[in-house]
Amino acid sequence: MNKKQTITTKRIDWDTLFMLHVRAYAMRSACVNYKVGAVFTKDNRVLTGGFNGPPRKEPNCCEVGCAKRDAGGKIMPAGSGLCRGAHAEMNSLANACIGGVGLSGVTVYCSFSPCWDCAKHLVNLGISRFVYEVEYTEEEGQRALDLLKRRGVELVHFTFDESVLLDFQNFNPVAKEKSK
Repeated sequence: MNKKQTITTKRIDWDTLFMLHVRAYAMRSACVNYKVGAVFTKDNRVLTGGFNGPPRKEPNCCEVGCAKRDAGGKIMPAGSGLCRGAHAEMNSLANACIGGVGLSGVTVYCSFSPCWDCAKHLVNLGISRFVYEVEYTEEEGQRALDLLKRRGVELVHFTFDESVLLDFQNFNPVAKEKSK
């Protein structure tokens, strides 16, 4: 007798899907202080993505150390101008430009809320939404969020449902069974 096997799955929403993409991009970062990823989407399609890091073919912090640390090892504040890396949002934007991808009206997903400089560029780009997991708590972070709000950008402070992260760790039970 053939019994029809029923597989129940809980589908994740679009914001969760794209924030998982962000985490994957962040894992490419060579920054010793922050792992940041960003993904730009439109109509539930990924258009571009990136992570924080130095310009192409330049040494990264894992290779030569962090330029923002003083002689005592203390990290200099944001805006010190010492960081050799570009932010994930700007690297994503550069990747789109290289590929000739238009980004007006996109939703930006990012590990952190934007800094002041990134917020200015994103406003000029004409983004519609900004979804982030961690709020950038320094004063300039609040100024950046205020700017986005004034310009009509929808802001979403995203929190992962822990069950989704557990499901992700245990993903693909068939493959696990075959590997035993």
